[in-house]
Amino acid sequence: MVKISFITFTRNSAERIGALLENIKDVVDEIIVIDGFSSDDTVKIAKSYGAKVFCRRPKGIVELDRMFALRKCSNEWVLYLDDDERLGIKLKSDLRKLIEETDACAISCMRINISPRGEVLSHFYPDLQIRIFRRSKTKFRGIVHEKPLIAGTIKTLPQSYYILHILNRYAHYLPMKKLVTYAYFESRQRYQEKIAKSPLHRALIFLSPFSILPLYLYYVFLLSKERFLNLSTLFAVFFDFALYRGFIEVLKKVRV
Repeated sequence: MVKISFITFTRNSAERIGALLENIKDVVDEIIVIDGFSSDDTVKIAKSYGAKVFCRRPKGIVELDRMFALRKCSNEWVLYLDDDERLGIKLKSDLRKLIEETDACAISCMRINISPRGEVLSHFYPDLQIRIFRRSKTKFRGIVHEKPLIAGTIKTLPQSYYILHILNRYAHYLPMKKLVTYAYFESRQRYQEKIAKSPLHRALIFLSPFSILPLYLYYVFLLSKERFLNLSTLFAVFFDFALYRGFIEVLKKVRV
């Protein structure tokens, strides 16, 4: 029978870590928690579930510690979730079987983002995530919001298999402090990348921060043509895309 290691990253996650570990404890064989020196009961709760806890100095983004986490895993197959994510019922039930039957090196599945109001944030759809993978075939470079580099094939599961991402704030997806931190790191990493595709998109991003409102309306227009919009999505589009991209562009221009 295939064995599975689970990894997650925490910092003052006492309100969330228990529910996460309760969600995955019956389908994994090892729990690895990389903690950023939490000042609450995060570590205590994690250890009560038999987790191996490794404390690392906080660096602002967890991506820099992902390869460290993989090196601590004892098993070839790894499941990775953040502390505000949960396995959907069907994915949890079939996880081990899916791994045992696949010839792929990684498995991709849908992530459904839920606001505290219970609304699906449709601007992320389709939000495919690679969260199940072979340790020896996976590499992380430490880039903000990166997906793992897989040396082999990736199997994409049907949409009935999904991860739930349960947001704990109403108005926006990224808390402002985290938004600024992520924008800083991403601006350094993506300075020479062309992330915009259309000429209008490139122009709006280039003119940031003066074009944040037009950029927001542009994103809303794109979504309105294809997907259902709700209040939570409208808030998140502003903070996740327009304001965030504006921060990145400004930081790129003033970097030293």
